[in-house]
Amino acid sequence: MAHIYSMTGFAAGSLQYETNELSCEIRSLNSRYLEVFVKLPLLFRDLEDQIKELIRSKISRGKINCAITISSQTPVLPDLKVDKGAVLLYKELLEQIRDIVGIKQPIQLSDILQFKDILSFEEDTEIDKGLQESVFRLVNETLEQLNETRGIEGHNLVQDLESRIHRILTLTKEIRNLSKENAREEFEKLHQRLLAMIDEGKVDSNRLEMELAIISDRVDISEEVVRMQSHISLFQETLQKGSPVGKKLNFILQEMHREANTMASKSTMVSVSHRIIEIKEEVERIREQVQNIE
Repeated sequence: MAHIYSMTGFAAGSLQYETNELSCEIRSLNSRYLEVFVKLPLLFRDLEDQIKELIRSKISRGKINCAITISSQTPVLPDLKVDKGAVLLYKELLEQIRDIVGIKQPIQLSDILQFKDILSFEEDTEIDKGLQESVFRLVNETLEQLNETRGIEGHNLVQDLESRIHRILTLTKEIRNLSKENAREEFEKLHQRLLAMIDEGKVDSNRLEMELAIISDRVDISEEVVRMQSHISLFQETLQKGSPVGKKLNFILQEMHREANTMASKSTMVSVSHRIIEIKEEVERIREQVQNIE
């Protein structure tokens, strides 16, 4: 069977490049779509799109948060320059504000450093090729670790789903067998009513045909049973295909719930109703689990 992946997981990794230690953490959460968020040091700002593309090639659904950090005894920093014009402008504005509110303290360097646009990068700053390759290797290794943990959790989910879907199939077969008696019981009830009407001389052939037609339509759930079994088979086949299948499984469950509701509205047998309630409970539990599947 192909792999089923959970959408939730966490992985962390690190590696050494010369005097630099690179660390990467990737966390995945449930989401209807694929959302990728990357947090990088300023040095790696130009790698963001490529890192996102790498993540998308490994994961198809979920909210993915990736954070990369770098530490070194001899820090590798991009070439920065100070925008002197911006510094002087902010200093003048801060002095105006100080005079307006009546503050006597002088402007501090920390006040000006609050404005991030006073620093900018030199256009020709480039990342060391070896360091860049190390970043991508680290992200790829962390993704593999993440997918391994997601695969283990996905395997556990599949075992639970298979057990629950098998229970639904068993209940559906029991309903199929029991429902054969449903029509017979309803006809018996109608027969008793007709006998009472005969005693009172009130038999109407048109009314009799109408009653029979109503009964036939109202209590026959054979079509719903067949469709339910078909949905169960499709669910099992879809699980075998492996991720990404979460959305499709959810759609199948919606159809199963609809068939269960229709059967519940038609059947008059208590034994059948009880089994339909259990089916709906199992469908709901499966639906909760499916929300975690990629």
